[in-house]
Amino acid sequence: MIELDNQHVLILGLGASGLAMARWCARQGAHVTVADTRESPPNLAALHTDVPNASFLSGPFDRSWVAGLNYAHVFASPGLSPAAVAPALVAQDGHSVRLSGELSLFFAALADLKL
Repeated sequence: MIELDNQHVLILGLGASGLAMARWCARQGAHVTVADTRESPPNLAALHTDVPNASFLSGPFDRSWVAGLNYAHVFASPGLSPAAVAPALVAQDGHSVRLSGELSLFFAALADLKL
């Protein structure tokens, strides 16, 4: 199980997978922040409609987005290269940032259903 209720999560990328993860995390009670290197990604309007309380950051993935914000989870869209997301993966308060993605959320949901 991935506990999301009342947790702060950062989603890297606002393509189809990023939007799906934002929707899922919000439905599970998470405080969602989505970051994308593009200023106006194609799914930005859908994010504002479907997850109105989500925060959005644009620009190069940067360690300042993660440092000190104590995200419980960082989820990366599968289309992003490891080199692209690496700058966002920094130690915060002595703990390593744990990166996972859409499949981790899917498998955790299946496990919760005991399938």
